[in-house]
Amino acid sequence: MSIYIDYKHGGERVTELQHLILNGKIGDLITFYPGYGYKGITFNFIKMGSKTINVYAFDRYWYSRDQHQTPVVKLTKDCITFLKARYRNTMHVKAIGDWSFMLRGFINLGIIPNVSLGYLRDGTLITDSNKTEVASYLPMKMSWNGKLLGRIPKAAKDFAEQCHKNDRTIRNRNARANYANTRVVRLMREAEKNGNWSKITTRDVFSLSNVTRRTQLIERFGIETILDDLNAEIVDKDEIDGRKYELLRFIFPTPRNGETIPATYLKMINPSTAETCVEGVPNNRINEWNQREITMNTVKQALAWRDGDLNDYLIPIALT
Repeated sequence: MSIYIDYKHGGERVTELQHLILNGKIGDLITFYPGYGYKGITFNFIKMGSKTINVYAFDRYWYSRDQHQTPVVKLTKDCITFLKARYRNTMHVKAIGDWSFMLRGFINLGIIPNVSLGYLRDGTLITDSNKTEVASYLPMKMSWNGKLLGRIPKAAKDFAEQCHKNDRTIRNRNARANYANTRVVRLMREAEKNGNWSKITTRDVFSLSNVTRRTQLIERFGIETILDDLNAEIVDKDEIDGRKYELLRFIFPTPRNGETIPATYLKMINPSTAETCVEGVPNNRINEWNQREITMNTVKQALAWRDGDLNDYLIPIALT
């Protein structure tokens, strides 16, 4: 995800800033407003020394004392330095590759030519005028023509490589998933014509992205057969108000990034129709699907998550 850079007005702004550096009086101020996507931020450029400008970034909708006291950029006639500074509009607050609203807004001004800034999977990557690509880092020094200056941290280079590695992994995984989905859909269409479903297995259910197709295959095999083929472990059993429940756990058939994925499901049996329903629940009790620690171990925990009960499962009271 790249950003829009306002090069149309960038040259005019550079001329004003160079004039302020060389000829301005201490305390003189220039204010610039970024364009598309960053209109909530204001940059104040204040002459601080004989050849130095401090840049303060302000959120136009939220007051913060730090923004008035701490510069985020320092300008001299030779370079532009992005400083370490507390700023409210950050996404991850990482030392390397942070999604910094301040940095993105400043680049948007078009003051620094021949640079690009984008977000790839895990972090912000910046490419300078020499086509050097690294993860963003602070402090970061650049020339007025967009060349990175000084020693680039190894962590910034490694982070950029990792972003591209993760991107390739995700793209390859998506390609494999698309291939598997196309294959199963083709086999289902052939089976619908000739009545031969022998080429399709229960695990093919998990390759389908279309809900209608997936439901069709589940109905053909039956949820019990699918769970048996997955070697689902019964973690807990319970009976509440005459309804039977089972908490199941199995390894999801489609690995992600080479890792096995545990899946936890709540199995419910309707006492009136004897129909089986299976619903996915998190592996943990704090409602985060990506947490690695597995703490969802009872039917009541799963029911509490499903009904939004903060602590223990509260059995619904029938209204009369």
